[in-house]
Amino acid sequence: MSKRLLPLFLFVSLLLACNTLITPFTPPTSTPKPLSSVATSTPVPPPPVSQTEAPFNIGWDDRSLFRQNLTSSAQSILEGLSGASIYHIAFSIADPPTRVSGVEEVRYTNQETAVLTEVDFAVFSEILGGRFLINNVTLDNQPVTVTHQTGLMRLPLTTPLQPGDSVIIHVEFEVTVPALGGDFYYGIFGYNDGILSLAHAYPTILVYNEQGWNNQTPDLDGDPLFSDTSFYFVFVDAPADLVLVASGTEVDLSDAAGRHRVLYADGPARDFYLAASSSFVKQAETIGELTVNSYAPASLSQYAQSALKTAEAAIADFSRRYAPYPYTEFDIVPIITSAGGVEFPGLTSIAENVYNESDFLEIVVTHEVGHQWFYNLVGNATQDQPWLDESLAEFVTWQYYLDQHGTQEAQSYRDEMQSTWDMLNDENIPIGLPVSAYTSDGYVAIIYGRGPFFLLALRDQMGQETFDRFISNYTQRYEWAVATTADFKQGAEQTCACDLTPLFDEWVNP
Repeated sequence: MSKRLLPLFLFVSLLLACNTLITPFTPPTSTPKPLSSVATSTPVPPPPVSQTEAPFNIGWDDRSLFRQNLTSSAQSILEGLSGASIYHIAFSIADPPTRVSGVEEVRYTNQETAVLTEVDFAVFSEILGGRFLINNVTLDNQPVTVTHQTGLMRLPLTTPLQPGDSVIIHVEFEVTVPALGGDFYYGIFGYNDGILSLAHAYPTILVYNEQGWNNQTPDLDGDPLFSDTSFYFVFVDAPADLVLVASGTEVDLSDAAGRHRVLYADGPARDFYLAASSSFVKQAETIGELTVNSYAPASLSQYAQSALKTAEAAIADFSRRYAPYPYTEFDIVPIITSAGGVEFPGLTSIAENVYNESDFLEIVVTHEVGHQWFYNLVGNATQDQPWLDESLAEFVTWQYYLDQHGTQEAQSYRDEMQSTWDMLNDENIPIGLPVSAYTSDGYVAIIYGRGPFFLLALRDQMGQETFDRFISNYTQRYEWAVATTADFKQGAEQTCACDLTPLFDEWVNP
């Protein structure tokens, strides 16, 4: 997501792409006011989840279905990432879709050098305005008692997990989906105006690194989830009137008794996301191995087509400059959110009220496409070092304008970045701080305003050709891994054979 303020002539009150509002998170103390009413007829509860069908009957090491999700040049990754977590998830969605029953089985492998005594999961639906109920948890088919606090589930390991060893974790859960409009993290998790946005709806294993488990309550000025690359098989049982849009590729579909039953293969990826609405109409174009799908109500079809064209151009541009786009699909879907847009693997959701603002729509779609490289392909600690994806997504948006529209349009976009930094009077606050170190306004101004200017300064010092080679090398070096500020600096210095410490001290380092 992004939080850069747009110039006055576009949106005085809107902020750009990913995390677009700038109000700090406050835990709910009362029932929030819905943005719009949901169906008043008697709700139909979600059907029971079958634990004998797909994905639970798919072998843990069977990655064959993921080939449909990956271009031919990217399929070799299926022979690697041997220790990546593998999620088998089933969602059963009520009618209206305000309740979800879920079953998750995940094979987790200790890829660290340390012996682990617990595995920590994010359960973010309950910090995003919903409710999360744990019904049953087992560890290698044996009952286990977890510690559950708001946003976090800690699972103790009966036997310490040695490096290289694996466990199978089984969780049965229920999620209540809120009818909100921006009260909690911009409304990206909710059912509003007939559109379901099911973000962070399942337990997700957090990252373990030199700091231990990254299980701190996230500052919701920034992106909450920090996750390793994983593989996801997700089965969705939903009312048949809903058009489903999800991360990954649809690999099986059947309809029965007024229900859609869809199996998705999503991976390698850092997350799984689902949006749905009975009003969505799909437009699609295929270029080579890539199909871009743009969904929207029929009344927005013209703008949905524009979003599709922008995505095609941005994917082609960034594939040439940084690394080939790995997936065979990219989806664009409108949701009701106070953010401009939100990035997910192979998919972006865009605020529905942005669609009729063509200039802003192009900015948001391009920024979110940029996150396919800097967030998904190359991961980073989104709470501790947010500049590594958000500042880079802003910079590559500027690069897109230069490549696609020329110097005049690129300068106009640079002026917009400057106007964001101007929010904080161009203060030279380091861009390398964690989200929690900034005020809400400061986070927007520094990460989305000052941050891309550091990358322009780095480009000027290294020289354009050397800088371009560095960014490409960096992207491909850390594909499906997690990069740090130190990794970024080291790669830049190796490429230019120069000392960049003074520049990093001026712009990045605390």
